[in-house]
Amino acid sequence: MLRCVLSGLATSTLVCSLLVSAALDTGIHKHPDLDTWFLVTDKSTYVIGATAEGYVCNVYWGSRLEHMDNLNATLPAYTSSQNPPITYATEELPAFGGLRYRENLLDVELPDGVRELNLLYNGKTNTTGDNHLDVELVDGNRTDLTVTLHYELDIENDIIRRSYTIRNGLKKRVNLSRAQSAAWHPPTALGVDDTRELLTVAGEWGNEAQTQRTILRPGLTHVIQSKRGHTAHQSYPFFALRQVPSDLSPASNEVYFGALAWSGSWEITVDMNIYGYSRITGGIHHHDFGWTLEPGESFTVPEFAAGYTQDGIPGARKLLPRHVRKYQLKNVKTQQKKDMYNPVLYNSWEALTFNITYDKQIALADKAAPMGIELFAVDDGWFGARDNDSAGLGDWFVSKKKFPEGMKPLADHVHKLGMKFGLWFEPEAVNPDSDLYREHPDWVFFYDGIPRYTGRNQLQLNLGLKEVREYLYDRLSTLIREVGIDYIKWDMNRPFAEVTMHHYKRNPREAWVHIVTGFYSIVDRLKKEFPELLIETCSSGGGRMDIGILQKVDNAWTSDNTRPDARLFIQHGASLFLPPRIMYGWVTDSPSDSQIDIPLSFRFHVSYMGGLGIGSNLNTMTEQEIKEATGWIKLYKQIRHIMQNGDLDWLVNPSRVGDLIAATQTTTQDQSEAVVLAFRYNSVFSNALNPIRLRYLEPSAIYRVLVYEEDPEIVAEDYDMSGALLMNKGISLDGLNNIMFRSAVVWVQKK
Repeated sequence: MLRCVLSGLATSTLVCSLLVSAALDTGIHKHPDLDTWFLVTDKSTYVIGATAEGYVCNVYWGSRLEHMDNLNATLPAYTSSQNPPITYATEELPAFGGLRYRENLLDVELPDGVRELNLLYNGKTNTTGDNHLDVELVDGNRTDLTVTLHYELDIENDIIRRSYTIRNGLKKRVNLSRAQSAAWHPPTALGVDDTRELLTVAGEWGNEAQTQRTILRPGLTHVIQSKRGHTAHQSYPFFALRQVPSDLSPASNEVYFGALAWSGSWEITVDMNIYGYSRITGGIHHHDFGWTLEPGESFTVPEFAAGYTQDGIPGARKLLPRHVRKYQLKNVKTQQKKDMYNPVLYNSWEALTFNITYDKQIALADKAAPMGIELFAVDDGWFGARDNDSAGLGDWFVSKKKFPEGMKPLADHVHKLGMKFGLWFEPEAVNPDSDLYREHPDWVFFYDGIPRYTGRNQLQLNLGLKEVREYLYDRLSTLIREVGIDYIKWDMNRPFAEVTMHHYKRNPREAWVHIVTGFYSIVDRLKKEFPELLIETCSSGGGRMDIGILQKVDNAWTSDNTRPDARLFIQHGASLFLPPRIMYGWVTDSPSDSQIDIPLSFRFHVSYMGGLGIGSNLNTMTEQEIKEATGWIKLYKQIRHIMQNGDLDWLVNPSRVGDLIAATQTTTQDQSEAVVLAFRYNSVFSNALNPIRLRYLEPSAIYRVLVYEEDPEIVAEDYDMSGALLMNKGISLDGLNNIMFRSAVVWVQKK
């Protein structure tokens, strides 16, 4: 069959290809006659190929191809001296060199003073049965410098993971000043005048993960980034690109989306030229980055995962969290147990802050256990001279003043009550007023003769030093073993500064990478030695919840802001990449920063949206509040197989104007059950709430609908409805009419 398509840059060229008759199965397939590879997932196909000149380019990315077309990679047509074809080529690894004038991924300094590469396919590939493809490139001028492109397919989630390894086969050292992970090339919009919209996630401390929408314009490069040494609250390494529906293309619901698996400084750039061609690049931030390769050494960049869906932003919100959960299951043994759920936890921080003692913790534990709490965690203040945040950090020895017999008696008591025991750590930081700093002032990042910059009265330890990593591992592992710790809340409360390496024979700018790899190595060692240990990633809330760390730990603390109406906005953005079970929310006392009295039911319902935690002061809760909280915990345990393992979708996005409402639906993958959480946090116009239409149910099935509102012991409504009616007519929640801070839990079960 002869198939013709339009291609080119400013002018279109007619390219004809013969269609190979064999159907394409999922997996990786090499074209029999061309240097072209088809990476096929359930609903998408990603095609790369080598041009006649040897450049490896993206040829196709979109909905699944059923046959192996003769897709031949070519450079764009030459139009003028101002438009070098290589600049507009869809190169998989655009490196600095030649006539390239868009964002590059790789900058090198070679031994002879040359600062550019010309990377070409050398004919070597390797495909393994677990959906991995390696494609080898060499510098066209120095064949001993090689780069291997790595591809991995997540077939069921329509996602490609990419990275590469650069190897120095030369006889002298090579310096890298930029080494980012991947370039992505979504196709043009359907029409030249159609609009592309970029969805990103930004924030600040206590105001994390706020979704942002930006229209792409030719000539503008959009940069999202963190230069802080960690993922950071200000922006998250996630993007989604969609075509805005128009009169010309009203039905387009294609979305390209992705996230970077890196917990250090990072950047993602998105640009579009005048013809509608966009490019997305991302990886380790080039700011102050450096890496030296001695002869024979190699460097592998972090993975950048990206995918395609025809189901809009809801489709991306389903696929990326599923992808993260898949890799968490692959890497984290605690998550591999059948019917394992992240436990309902209690954290004593808001009840006691630094004013903790053995007796006070015992009193809280005795109250928590009968409520159905499964994990009791002691937060900051249990170690060293830690009476406030100005001293003791780094001295990971139990305070004899607060715990005269050590921490084990408390852990034993908690275990006898049937709960797991958890402890807070901030391993990467140290107070200047600490024994550790006084003994090892050279263990922190610093420059000679420059004042050491403190944040939250602390400095950051240099995890590039083996002795630092060994000290931290020794202290944590010893406490885990001796006390019987089941859970670590791993905090990190300030960005990095003065990042360098002293007495280091290599490139001191490598320290930016050691920050992350040192952190990863300690987490990995703890997980290996203590396979039952649960670890939470925390960084003053949501400052480190990228997909790189999410595939190594059990859950994430999404924000220090526990006010439930604020949490709706935070969880809305975070759920774009966080699997529900990883996203923890706490029920705390009605917000201390205002005079608003938010019902306990509303606070619980917001925290149902993933892992459930309690942070309220149990000492000041009334008997009625304790009873109600116990009931909500009991109900949560009945539905958490849905809340933690289902797909979270937003039926109504949180609104900042008018009647402030929001609604989510979490659905099991077999569509047999769903839970709708509906919220009305203001009602300025006193109008009835519109019916809420569900999604992803079986139209012909009959579902039982149970509605809980203010009392976990009372079913406010109980009725049957077909899947078709639930999705097309919806459910009416009259209990949410004309009132502030009213919410409902709707449990939908297939009969």
